Amino acid sequence: MNLPCFGRSNVRLAASTSTCLALFLALPALSEAQTRYTVTNLGSLGGSTTQANAINASGVVVGFDATTAQVAQAFVHSGSGMSALPALNTARNEATGINASGVIVGYNTTFPNADFRGFIVANGVLTDLGVNTRATGINDAGTVVGNAFPRAFIRSPAGVVTLIGPASGATTIATAVNASGVVVGYTETANRRAFSYLNGVLTDLGALPGGTNSYAFGVNAAGVVVGQSNESTNRQLHAVIFSGGNVIDIDPTGSGSLGSAAVGINSAGVVVGQNSVGRAFVYTPTTGIVDLNTLVTNLAASGFASLNAATAINDAGQIVGYGALAGGGTRFGAFRLDVSTIPAAPTIAAGPQSHVVAPGSSVVFSVTATSTALSYEWRFNNSPIPGATASSYAISAAGPANAGSYSVRVFNQGGSVTSAPATLTVSAGVAGRLINLSILTALAGGADSFTMGYVVGGAGTSGAKPLVIRAVGPSLLPLGVAGALSDPKLELYVGAAKTGENDNWGGGAPIASAMVAVGAFAFTGPGSRDAAVATTIGAGNNSVIVSPVGNLSGDVLAELYESTPPASFTVATPRLVNVSVLKDLGPGLTAGFVVGGTASKTVLVRAIGPTLAPAPFNVAGAVADPQLALFSGPTRIGENNDWGGTPALTAAFNQVGAFQLPAGSRDAAVLVTLAPGNYTVEVRGVANTTGTALVEVYEVP
Repeated sequence: MNLPCFGRSNVRLAASTSTCLALFLALPALSEAQTRYTVTNLGSLGGSTTQANAINASGVVVGFDATTAQVAQAFVHSGSGMSALPALNTARNEATGINASGVIVGYNTTFPNADFRGFIVANGVLTDLGVNTRATGINDAGTVVGNAFPRAFIRSPAGVVTLIGPASGATTIATAVNASGVVVGYTETANRRAFSYLNGVLTDLGALPGGTNSYAFGVNAAGVVVGQSNESTNRQLHAVIFSGGNVIDIDPTGSGSLGSAAVGINSAGVVVGQNSVGRAFVYTPTTGIVDLNTLVTNLAASGFASLNAATAINDAGQIVGYGALAGGGTRFGAFRLDVSTIPAAPTIAAGPQSHVVAPGSSVVFSVTATSTALSYEWRFNNSPIPGATASSYAISAAGPANAGSYSVRVFNQGGSVTSAPATLTVSAGVAGRLINLSILTALAGGADSFTMGYVVGGAGTSGAKPLVIRAVGPSLLPLGVAGALSDPKLELYVGAAKTGENDNWGGGAPIASAMVAVGAFAFTGPGSRDAAVATTIGAGNNSVIVSPVGNLSGDVLAELYESTPPASFTVATPRLVNVSVLKDLGPGLTAGFVVGGTASKTVLVRAIGPTLAPAPFNVAGAVADPQLALFSGPTRIGENNDWGGTPALTAAFNQVGAFQLPAGSRDAAVLVTLAPGNYTVEVRGVANTTGTALVEVYEVP
């Protein structure tokens, strides 16, 4: 059956007539792009192991640089590089937190007894928090949390200290504090349990089902907590999120020997940590856990062999942590990841297609690829084509010398991909042409209508063109269109002159035979109130207006079929060289068309809105910014928002006799070569805007 793809999102047709529409409705949504990063090696102060522990809103990083396990310097890293912080002594010093004002907290450890002393550094001045303390976190208000063993402490900006947790029988360890003063950490008894604390209330955050141990390491502004918990299967630790009384396992399949841990979370809910095989990770609900090593665009150039753990993330998406340095050994370095301006490597969504064309035909090979900042290199028989560096490559008049294999390499700073080859065959005695246009849309009352335009002709042709034109309403009901218009009518025009019309088709033998000949689906009976005519049209501009009888409303299918018998078609037979529809878009308009014959055909597809508004067209309510997408079945094979004034499209407009568009207009257009088959054009207003649009399909010689 010769039924092209058509439809609206609320329509379902029976399986026998709706394959194209069903495929169209099943089109996959575009996947969310994965954030990528550039890594900066923060350097060292001369030690062999450098680790970044925290980053503030301005991107200032703190951590430590260790010479041995017992000797380390706390550092701060800003735009001017890495510098050592004031220290209590020359033993092991670590900076663990920094707030938006640049106030830093940390602790000193002296050996052999592992005596701890917490500290605060503000404006270059170090404050000693006393023996047996560790400062582990600070919020932007200046509230400091840490441990005064065996209890945790909260130190207010005024210096008032509150102890939390039991005085004996357990150890309470605070790890982080958010802007609202929510403190998180874990208690140590026979088992470890994650907690949150606010206003004197310490809350057990629980563990995974069957788990006995859990830890909280970070908390964001919304109070969402991250950490780790073991589970019942093998007691392994998994990275988790504590939220709303639930413990969410974000690494349920982690099976490495190390276990995994979620360590930091920002206001957007992006989580960082270390996975079960000792690699830094980033997590969002959309992406799941992703190894950060796979998202860094410059890892090798940075001096890192791998990124081993991410320890913190700020609201700008900057991530810090540590990784193994290149060159082997046990050397580790601190890193900062910045959201990359280098785009992801491209992938090809729709590659160039093979075509068979007649000598002298135009051919356009095109590619649709994902990512940004894309460049293109077209190749003929594996050799680059000079100057062929756009997303499409056009041949104005194909001959034997053009026959062969075409491919395209798509590349950007993130990488490159090469399409599968497409073959061009140039063969005498083949021809392709437009043979059908169909629109399924709604009419709302007697004042509503739409116009389908068509031009008959073509260079070297003569004579009249037989056509079948239909406006289908009640016969859509058996196809599942519940709101079908009960009585449509159609009126034929040549220019401004009305040349014919039909209300009810009447079931006559000539029109019934003509509908069968073009493969149109049958009406429900001779008494149906569908409209149809079989007519012969001379060369020139023609149109059909479809409207309801009286004040009726409902869905109507308008169809235009070429009815020249295929066996009698010659190069001198007039063709449909242009088909179009002028209609208010509503939420979107889908037009179906068919390329028939034995060869591929180049077509120009346009969706015009803003150019219709001024003279000479003066169309009221024209859509301001239309965008179009072209589909073959469920596959998007072309798309355009603003046509851009390209030379190729400008030349095509001239070649087919289409009116020109201003170079800066927001009208849309694509030029593409299509093999025989069914196609759909979906036109919508950008940002869900609406208005009247002219959708056109031209054959390009």
